[in-house]
Amino acid sequence: MFEVGFSEIIVIVLDFMMNTQSKYAWLPMSSLTSLLFIAALGLASQAAWADGAALADKGGCLACHNVDSRKVGPAFKDVAAKYKDQDVQATLIEKIKTGGRGNWGVLPMPPNAGKLSEEEFKEVVQWITAL
Repeated sequence: MFEVGFSEIIVIVLDFMMNTQSKYAWLPMSSLTSLLFIAALGLASQAAWADGAALADKGGCLACHNVDSRKVGPAFKDVAAKYKDQDVQATLIEKIKTGGRGNWGVLPMPPNAGKLSEEEFKEVVQWITAL
């Protein structure tokens, strides 16, 4: 088919809806509705990604962790892979707050309670486990 980005999808849909002579008039309305829905999901997921990364930075996580590669602590993608398909949100939040040692090597992770709100810790863990 053809490749377009999220903003292009929105332009296509708006052009079609506002212009009866649109060059996209060959597309059925159900396809345009689906494209708009897909664009909205994509934009929402990009916003969630940015929020998770920003909160991880705010909480000081990025001082010791990278997304893709080990730094002082494990890469967030390695954490996500280790706990894939497991319900570990509460466990990881508690681990981040209280710190720990031994799961990823000999270096301890210091406690991080108080650096983020409860909701922010939850968002960071959701972001990490979604990687």
